[in-house]
Amino acid sequence: MKKLFLLILFSSFLFSCSTPKVKDYASYEVNGAWYWVLQFEADATEADVKEFVETWANINQTSYFFAYPKNYDLSNFKSKDLSFLKFSSIIASTPPKYGFYKMPNDSNIYDDAVWLMEQASK
Repeated sequence: MKKLFLLILFSSFLFSCSTPKVKDYASYEVNGAWYWVLQFEADATEADVKEFVETWANINQTSYFFAYPKNYDLSNFKSKDLSFLKFSSIIASTPPKYGFYKMPNDSNIYDDAVWLMEQASK
């Protein structure tokens, strides 16, 4: 009986440990704000990305999140010479599927982060 219980417990643990649909690819702190580049699985939804934003947004700083499908090459975001201007230019030239930001002391998630990066790259 004890072995059966342990087997059921172990198998339920294995099946509950699924791969996350949204993952952090790179993150940077620049001028008092956080910038995250995310990759998401094919079955991820906008709600999955927003859940990541809600979980990982810094409560004391504005946090920006840019989410790309898993098949995108995001190696530019890991370049050693990446500056904020280069970062915003990459976002503007290859827009992500989702772009959100969250501000401190505000429960809202805003969806115009890509537009803000386009303005910053001008």
